[in-house]
Amino acid sequence: MGKEEVERIKKIFEDLELNPEYLEHEEVVTSEEAARLRGFELKQGVKAIIFTNGEEFVVVDVPGDKKVDVGKVAYELGWSKSKMRMATTEEVLKISGCVIGGVPPFGHKNKIKILVDKGIFDNEESDFNIGLRDKSVKIKTRELKVVFDGVGAKVGDFVR
Repeated sequence: MGKEEVERIKKIFEDLELNPEYLEHEEVVTSEEAARLRGFELKQGVKAIIFTNGEEFVVVDVPGDKKVDVGKVAYELGWSKSKMRMATTEEVLKISGCVIGGVPPFGHKNKIKILVDKGIFDNEESDFNIGLRDKSVKIKTRELKVVFDGVGAKVGDFVR
């Protein structure tokens, strides 16, 4: 649980010849805790939130200081906004292989659609958990874009 995702993400970085800085720290669950503990601005964090319409799942990656606009996500996916909800703790674990707070923006256990808010690219550096609540990475955002392009993530406006 989570360890496989850490290794999967490290392999993605290695295959793309990227050199992020790996961090180990106390467990964090919220973006606010992560920013405070890591010493970064909240907006540099990438929040990965999993949503479902009851049949399909999507991970929505947004800057740590923003909230997902469910209407924009539903519209992008062609889902009914009234049927869209955040995935439960159990669903998050089943789909991503991680517990809430450790979910990475990509590299999940199961293939899942990825939507990335364009605001992430406003930062020079980004940080996020990589499968476990006590393991994260700091990476140049331009390198993170290479990863998102490689995994077929859709970039757009997905925040309120």
